Amino acid sequence: MATDQDFIKALGFLLKSEGGFNNIPGDSGGPTNRGISLRFLRDTGDYDLSDLDHDGDIDIDDIRAMDPDKAGLIYKKYFWDYFPMEAIPAQISYVLFDVAVNSGQKTAAKLLQTALGSVPDGVIGRNTLYCLSLIDSPYFIADRMLLLRADQYRKYVEKNQKLAKFLDGWLNRVAAAKKHLFEFG
Repeated sequence: MATDQDFIKALGFLLKSEGGFNNIPGDSGGPTNRGISLRFLRDTGDYDLSDLDHDGDIDIDDIRAMDPDKAGLIYKKYFWDYFPMEAIPAQISYVLFDVAVNSGQKTAAKLLQTALGSVPDGVIGRNTLYCLSLIDSPYFIADRMLLLRADQYRKYVEKNQKLAKFLDGWLNRVAAAKKHLFEFG
C-alpha cells in the first residue's frame, strides 16, 4: 500500500515530467509551472497555498514563483490525498497520481476502474477498493492503466487535431511512467 515515501518518489518523477515554466498557445490551462496551471490555481481558491507572491491575487506571477516545495504541497493536497492511497498498492498509486495530475482526478479513477474491469464511475469507494483487494499483481493493473492512458491520448487527438502537438509528449510521459513502475512496492 502506498506510503509517504511513495508520494515523495512519485512527486520526483512527476516534477521531471512536468518541467518548468511554460505558456504554450492552445494549452487550456494557460501559463503553467511544474505542471500546475494558472487555471488550476485560481480554481482552488486556496490563497494560502496559491498566492505565492502574497500580493492578494492569483496570477501569472504566482505561476512563475512556483518552486518544487510549493508544487509538492499542492500536489499532495489536491491530487495524492484526493484518493485513499493507504489502501492502494504503490505501483497503482503512482500511475493514479500521475494520471490525476495530467487528466483530472475523476479521469484517473475511471481509468483505474476500467483496468480493474469494474464500472467506471470516477469515485474510488468501497467497490473499487474491494476489486483492488482481489488483484494478484498491482504491476499488471498499473501497466494496464498505462496502456489505456495511451489509447485515451490518441482518442483526444482523433477528436481534436489541435491537440496533436501534445501527443508525442503525452506518450513519452506514459513510457517514462512505465519505466518507473518497478521502483514502487
